[in-house]
Amino acid sequence: MALRWGFVSAGKICSDFAACLRSLPEDHKVVAVAARNLDRAKEFAKIHDVPQAYQGYNKIAEDPNVDIAYIGSVHNYHYEHALLMLQHGKHVLCEKPLCLTEAQAKDIIAEARKRNVFFMEGVWSRFFPVYQKIREIVGSGQLGPIKIVIANFGDCFLDVERVCKKDTAGGAILDKGIYAIQLASMVFGGQKPTSVSSNGYLLDTGVDGISSTVLKYPNNAMAVLNSSIMCDFPNEAFIMGEKKKIKVCFPFWCPTRIEISDAEKIIEVHEFPLPEIKGDFIYTNATGMQYEVAAVGKYIKEGAKESPLMSQNESIVIAGIMDKARHDLGYYYDDEK
Repeated sequence: MALRWGFVSAGKICSDFAACLRSLPEDHKVVAVAARNLDRAKEFAKIHDVPQAYQGYNKIAEDPNVDIAYIGSVHNYHYEHALLMLQHGKHVLCEKPLCLTEAQAKDIIAEARKRNVFFMEGVWSRFFPVYQKIREIVGSGQLGPIKIVIANFGDCFLDVERVCKKDTAGGAILDKGIYAIQLASMVFGGQKPTSVSSNGYLLDTGVDGISSTVLKYPNNAMAVLNSSIMCDFPNEAFIMGEKKKIKVCFPFWCPTRIEISDAEKIIEVHEFPLPEIKGDFIYTNATGMQYEVAAVGKYIKEGAKESPLMSQNESIVIAGIMDKARHDLGYYYDDEK
């Protein structure tokens, strides 16, 4: 029987995710979508062949035909929407960032464990074949002890209102930086850094416009993670060990190519083509969401409550890193002051 999905929001990311779900019709089906505006939900339902459109997200939580809720709403609503779905016994896949603070992340995960349902933060990067290859290479010791991860993610988003406003939890760290943070966290095994420090600049709206965050790990290892909504970066990443290094080519958060080099030259290249899915996709390499969809379906079928590739404890660690990075820059939410 296909896993039945209910969509919390009818925005752009939900559109791409729905198209990937529809590419696996034997295992997944979108049965309902909800939005604040009923016309928006109906339009989404028509485009993606969804049988039920609702006004109000509580309708997804109350729908007995929904097995799992996909939360694609704006960042500042993730906490509220995730708790609502969990309290009604739904499995949940919540888009990144999971929520706004480490304390909220702990609340959500405690609720998921209490309800004994599957819950995961939707860090889709973790399910790309390139990321699997990175884990294999790092784990094999081929690079030698990892000394530094450098990741850059920046786009000029100053004309995107949601990303520039504090009341929608905007800023570069939450929107871009999380991808760099999760890569470093994966390379260093999900452990909590020994220290986190960040420097940069805030926009006049109070959210971070550009920053550099340094994470320190045991054995003299570190990560330097740069994020921006003020200018474009190369959007590549590097994982450097004592013997060799990996370049995660653009776009490093949804990549199809890595290059392994020694001190002099490229010695290996690994490429993985994206799934071919018909449709008009909005985000870069969005057909790669199919990897995440397939993995979540497999976890739930097997009775798992979380993913070993994106664990609940690691989501808490990442949320804590983002808290410290924001606070170093002077970015506090109104209720944090």
